[in-house]
Amino acid sequence: MTVLLIGSINNDTWRLQQFFKRMTLTGVHYYIDCDELFTQHTTSFYASVQLIVYDANLHTRNLEQHGREIERLIAHFQAPILLSTTYHQPILLDRIFEFGIFDVLLKPFDYMHVKIRVQVALQYAKEAALRKQHEHKLKQDLAIAKDIQKNALTPPLVNNVVECHGMYVTSQSLGGDMYCWYRINDDLTAIMLYDVMGHGVAAALVTMSIRSLLKGIMTKLIDPVAVINELNRQIHELFTTDDIDDFLVTAIYLLIDRKNQTLQYVNASHTTGILFGKYGETVTLTSNTAILGLFPTIKTQAKTIRLTGWHRIILYTDGLLHIQQNKHAIFSFFYQYASLPNHYALRKFSEKYELSYQYFEDDVTIVSITITL
Repeated sequence: MTVLLIGSINNDTWRLQQFFKRMTLTGVHYYIDCDELFTQHTTSFYASVQLIVYDANLHTRNLEQHGREIERLIAHFQAPILLSTTYHQPILLDRIFEFGIFDVLLKPFDYMHVKIRVQVALQYAKEAALRKQHEHKLKQDLAIAKDIQKNALTPPLVNNVVECHGMYVTSQSLGGDMYCWYRINDDLTAIMLYDVMGHGVAAALVTMSIRSLLKGIMTKLIDPVAVINELNRQIHELFTTDDIDDFLVTAIYLLIDRKNQTLQYVNASHTTGILFGKYGETVTLTSNTAILGLFPTIKTQAKTIRLTGWHRIILYTDGLLHIQQNKHAIFSFFYQYASLPNHYALRKFSEKYELSYQYFEDDVTIVSITITL
């Protein structure tokens, strides 16, 4: 244990030292002022300090000066600060608390009063240290969880017909965005982008649980209506609770058919996707089905689009709208880079909005798909 006592040499600081001995406090260090303290020690010493007792006889002329010294201590130490002082005017104590002290030891000292205040401050310091350790461990666990989520994202798919690339920017907390795609056979490619409503550990767990189901659902059922219906059934059965809004899911599912030259899709209350054609034509992939998980069964509709030649599809989650609320601006940006590779267009978008250097309240996920028939 390390306790700092700061104050000029006088009877008050001498009495405090005697009190500390009666309390069997060890590791008590005495300094005349803050300058002496900071001269003698480096930053490695600061973390070991559990309590600071700052002695000062406050009056209107020196209040601000002592306040600045207390702020200086707070800037370097995590320990609570007890101010030992005489009681003159309530306004002085009100002001000194604004500087950040933990409590006051009033003069003339009473041993039991001092003992209780010191014990409370030390208990607070102990709990604060444990809380800090817990927060550090939680941050480590969240960082690992984010890495696991990122690793679950499907790597790019590149072949003569379909190229898929995704960009995922995590929020400050765990989120619910995920994408995946599978080449079913030489003719069929299935693509899914979904977003679990909410944030935090619960949303992330639901996201990963759904991710574990998708390969079996998408590669076996294949058909967009069948896939979305089964996914809705699974979500409703697995995650229906009293807090129903926490586990609703938006999703968009695409099935690209090289042989029949078609794109089939179901948009379950997800953000609108966009399809660009070679000659500037555009088709929006708007919502046509209810959100997933709200009801045990839903009426699912698939839409079919004929494909000829070259096409580019852009899908994204609603986190992107926190960066750019104008959907047309998003579409216009990607249209500028339509003739360039997927990964290049995604990189230019990231650079334009500085996605790598900002923290967002929601995940930002974009999928770029190029089809060449």
